[in-house]
Amino acid sequence: MSNGTMNVKLELLQSIKDLCDSNKEVVLVSLCTTDGFPITYTSIDELSTEADKLAAISSTISALSNSSARQMNQGKCDITIIEAAVGNMLFLTANYLETPCVLTIVANTKMTLATARYKTKNLAVAIGRISE
Repeated sequence: MSNGTMNVKLELLQSIKDLCDSNKEVVLVSLCTTDGFPITYTSIDELSTEADKLAAISSTISALSNSSARQMNQGKCDITIIEAAVGNMLFLTANYLETPCVLTIVANTKMTLATARYKTKNLAVAIGRISE
């Protein structure tokens, strides 16, 4: 899915597919602009959330996290993690085509939080390497 202004590169889709194929605990991956427009989105059937709503939530959580970190003199927020009853949600700023975006990953509780954090950061690095 494209937001109409940003290209969805094959490398992006392949990086997300590789993560999901090798980690069945990952139930959702989303990349959106920092102002809440979806770039790409994939999820299991049970999480057929509308991409535009998820993008709005992701960008808002990311903005609130960054604002909170700055307000508390902690510098830039690295990653935001929400632990829920059946899984963890991770929100991270990633640069895609030299544009800051929000990467969201949801993993069920079968994946440890440390592993989810590690995989999320690795995907963000891979996304940052994609160029025009």
